[in-house]
Amino acid sequence: MINYKKFLISIFCLVCYLIPTHTSISETIKDNGASVFMYHRIGESTYPSTNVTIEQFNQHINYISTNSFNIIPLSDVLDIILNNQEFTRNTISFSIDDAYESFYLNAWPKFRENNIPVTLFISTEIIDNKTNGYMTWDQIRNFINEGGQVGQHTSSHIHMPLNSKETVKKDILNSHKSFVKELGFIPELFAYPYGETSKEVINILKEFNISHAFGQHSGVISIYDNEYYLPRFSLNEQFGDLDRFIFAVKSLPLIIKDFMPSEMYLTDNLKPKIEFSIESNIDINQLNCFANTGGNWSSQKITNITEKRVQIILDDSFKSGRGRINCTVQRDKNWHWFGYQFLIK
Repeated sequence: MINYKKFLISIFCLVCYLIPTHTSISETIKDNGASVFMYHRIGESTYPSTNVTIEQFNQHINYISTNSFNIIPLSDVLDIILNNQEFTRNTISFSIDDAYESFYLNAWPKFRENNIPVTLFISTEIIDNKTNGYMTWDQIRNFINEGGQVGQHTSSHIHMPLNSKETVKKDILNSHKSFVKELGFIPELFAYPYGETSKEVINILKEFNISHAFGQHSGVISIYDNEYYLPRFSLNEQFGDLDRFIFAVKSLPLIIKDFMPSEMYLTDNLKPKIEFSIESNIDINQLNCFANTGGNWSSQKITNITEKRVQIILDDSFKSGRGRINCTVQRDKNWHWFGYQFLIK
């Protein structure tokens, strides 16, 4: 005689096994990311805010050369994102903004010697004008011939959100003309001057069939990021010590979605309500966020809206210029990092 109680229990267990359980993004998340680093000048101590010392730079390269890292070109980072692939653990990439000659003389030989790919973002008008302290087109061509990549950085290093649509479009077009004249092609990669953008600027990039853009806000790139606002770790004398570099190369992305406000250029509310949902599998109560409100970095109050959504309650308004937030959390001895930058009118 059938024991119906045991029978029903067995059927229930079988159904539970066969029917796929509902999983959130956080349960299936691709947790690895890419730490992309940005240098400007190397060995120009007159400009400490955009310079790293040669000693600092050598420490960075020696560290990654003697440890296990997946060093890839910036174009490969972009391909992984656009194709929704998965990053290998400890993936890093390097970029240089503005094409200062000190990069070419003091850093490129070390990169080349260690077979480390580098992308150089160029503002073409500065090179066209043969500006003192910057690379020449001959040096840029030699850099490419020796294995370097180049990217767009507008023509005049313009503050893109602060100018009219017509001015921005003309500036991008002028850079394209110079690239075609001097190199014979228009680079695919793009980085915002000063890391500044807006919804309007992003729409302009789309008109030029530019599929992405890199900013200057700290954070680890994940495949879930806004492809038109990809973070990079900016290195200078203050933020270029080896401990910070190691922390950044070993960090994982803090994966978020539905970030508010969606506009990066703030003209009215300089103390915005900041909200986002966290998809990384972390303890939300361990999250720490800092912002440069009032002109100084300080810890910010975090309120849980739901189990996975938080609101950052700023303690002061952002000052004119660039307003930033950085959020980090530790899980299983691994640090997760998310950063964001606003341009403040």
